[in-house]
Amino acid sequence: YKRLRANGKKPMVAIAAVMRKIVVTLNARLRDAMIPQS
Repeated sequence: YKRLRANGKKPMVAIAAVMRKIVVTLNARLRDAMIPQS
């Protein structure tokens, strides 16, 4: 977030980017956790 702000991003844009990154990471973990069960 701080790096994005330093690059001149608006606060909302930086927050949205961080949240999107977190969601992608969580989705990847969930997907990887489901694979062995199937």
